[in-house]
Amino acid sequence: MKNKLIHFIDQFSQYSIIGLYFWLFMFRSGFIYGFFPAAIGLIKSIRELSREDGNTSVKAIYTNAFHEFKQQKWVSFLLFLFTGISLMSLYSFLFTEYPFLGFIQIPLIILTCMLWIFSVYSVYFLSQEEKKSNNIKWIYALAFDTCIRRPINSVVICLTLLALCLLIKINLIVFIFFAPPLFVMLTKRIVYIPSILLR
Repeated sequence: MKNKLIHFIDQFSQYSIIGLYFWLFMFRSGFIYGFFPAAIGLIKSIRELSREDGNTSVKAIYTNAFHEFKQQKWVSFLLFLFTGISLMSLYSFLFTEYPFLGFIQIPLIILTCMLWIFSVYSVYFLSQEEKKSNNIKWIYALAFDTCIRRPINSVVICLTLLALCLLIKINLIVFIFFAPPLFVMLTKRIVYIPSILLR
């Protein structure tokens, strides 16, 4: 019983460290551009933590992911641009000033959700160690194709993301430390990895 308690406390602390590193590496690249390297580091860190023989440090995993994928700025930028515009469109005082926003609000929110789903698939695909192709454009195309072909999985990913965002209202500290690793743990069985990446 004592060993299980120690193991639980150890795992708990390691997940909180992984969550903290996610935000630190996001801020390291200016927050707007850092989603991809930080998210890939997050997935690889949790994968390493689940291995029994995993000896690589969390900081080393994040640093490698940051240097390998720091050029992938455009998707991170679009993601936060559309998210910011979608959140601004939810404020009712904007409708009184600009009534035409009502016509673009729903398509904008749907497009933002699709972009988040596409980003989640892309991050999972790019974090696959087994991938043979170094062509990132091909992986982006595969991620887009997969999120369209698997609509139920995509909706569940989006709902999981929205549910975890509610943690901000409950407790910001819990959100910062545990939302990123919790999202990966909840979605790693939902995200469909095509067999072409595993060959």
